[in-house]
Amino acid sequence: MLNLAMWEEGNTANKMFLPVPPESFPFEAPGRAETVEILGAGERIVFGGEKLETFTIESFFPRVHDPSYVTASKYLPPYASIEKLKGWKNSEKAFRVYCKEANINTTVVIENLNYDKERHGHIGDVWYTLELKVYKPPIYSRVFLRAKTTTPPKKKPTKKVALPRTYTVKKGDQLGKLAVAYYGKADYLKIYNANKKVIDAENKKRKAKSKYTIYPGQKLTIPK
Repeated sequence: MLNLAMWEEGNTANKMFLPVPPESFPFEAPGRAETVEILGAGERIVFGGEKLETFTIESFFPRVHDPSYVTASKYLPPYASIEKLKGWKNSEKAFRVYCKEANINTTVVIENLNYDKERHGHIGDVWYTLELKVYKPPIYSRVFLRAKTTTPPKKKPTKKVALPRTYTVKKGDQLGKLAVAYYGKADYLKIYNANKKVIDAENKKRKAKSKYTIYPGQKLTIPK
């Protein structure tokens, strides 16, 4: 006689016996071929990835122990068995189905559970259909993502405002001040040497104490 048991994968303490073995274990192995409709071409066959096998267990949990068809010595009462299977179905865990005589030792997930509370002539017995799918753990691949690098926008060079190469002296101007404005440094000798005759002549006329003094209205050439 067949002895059929189920337990949580990796946890044999969470175990139950199916006391009445089914008449058979119908397995279904789906093919990889799929029919698709192509616009303007009709139906075509394409081959997808591997599909998992399914199988069904149809039996009942007896209210009364009858050794003529009950193979397990210890098992839960009918409704306690159904509640346990319902909890397993909703647990999102994998379970192992084992039957040595039928050469079944398979990890599965519970896809569906149907049961009848009572059938005519079987008072107290609970009939059930357990739909199972063979479980294969997912294979994960580590993907390395490169950090996105952003190139900072290039700074546009600051355009220097072109200053006129001749300059009319205003009140408060000094050669050093003009040099900073045109050259970025107080290189006043450059401007003085380029305008030496004009500056010296005016300073001689005014008897200036400093030969580098300039006066409003003077037109100076600013060398490059």
